[in-house]
Amino acid sequence: VPQKINDNHRWVDEAAQVLEKWGVVVLVSEENSSGGGLIAGEICDIANHAATSRMEDMHRRIESRGLDPSGVEEPYRFSEIVCRDEGGKRFDVPVAFLGGHDKAVTNRIARDVGSGRIGTPLAPFQHDAIKELHNGIDEIAKPVVDALWQRHEELNSHVAASGFLINKPGSQSQNWHRDGPDEGFIDCFVPLIDLTQSVGPTAIIPGTHTSTCGVDAYKKYGDCVP
Repeated sequence: VPQKINDNHRWVDEAAQVLEKWGVVVLVSEENSSGGGLIAGEICDIANHAATSRMEDMHRRIESRGLDPSGVEEPYRFSEIVCRDEGGKRFDVPVAFLGGHDKAVTNRIARDVGSGRIGTPLAPFQHDAIKELHNGIDEIAKPVVDALWQRHEELNSHVAASGFLINKPGSQSQNWHRDGPDEGFIDCFVPLIDLTQSVGPTAIIPGTHTSTCGVDAYKKYGDCVP
């Protein structure tokens, strides 16, 4: 769904409708947009640097404990970083959501995602870079989510968690799966690099977000149904 300027936010309603029907919507800037994307490339580049820096900081802390930070010997899980595969190629780097429009909230595992801190504090430049990225995401994604929930008056939304997914070259492919344990869970992905087929972008099967997508979908794609 192209985001068009000065269209009275009609793109928001269209995006919410697509998201509700298919369980996924891709937001892109207009073809002739001079901004280079919905979130400026410079913001993405700086956030990418902050994510890499955060991961390297945590690796140094892990090594200082006498452990293998690469994850090759054994995957590991800490509050600040999770090694997701045995080859040490996939990492989750949780960070607090720093978007300016979201109040501090606590999710079901009692992580204060709005406090600006998860475990070891961010370095100042990491905090500033991530905050700018999150503000950009908030301006784009929140109107769509709000429009979706307005179609279901009993529902509202908050940010449950945020972070970076870092896949190094050669990381293992994942099986089909669903994200989030709860009905109404919505992921917002923002690529910080140019995505091509060769780098293995995330694949999503439209329409597998409902409880009625059927046994056939499960058999074909695996654990991708709610």
